[in-house]
Amino acid sequence: MCGCDLNDRPSKYWEYRPIARKEHVCCECGSKINIGERYYLLKGIWDGKFLTFKQCEICKKVWDEAMTSPEIECICLGELWETVGSDFEYAAF
Repeated sequence: MCGCDLNDRPSKYWEYRPIARKEHVCCECGSKINIGERYYLLKGIWDGKFLTFKQCEICKKVWDEAMTSPEIECICLGELWETVGSDFEYAAF
């Protein structure tokens, strides 16, 4: 379910930035997203399966920064830190 290959991209994709009404867990770092915090809700259909992912604000900032880097070709949802390592920690602050 990685979007690195053109054949693996979602057939539909939505991105929202809601305020948490209950606790969630970031799919990238595993941290808790507390009630009242903004987070990124990513929804899509991959291979006919509807999937959702939630990213905390910090991981989304790192994701966006890493995707502008010429060294990073692709980041699969849920694999941010495995892909970028500590190279983009500065983007979180």
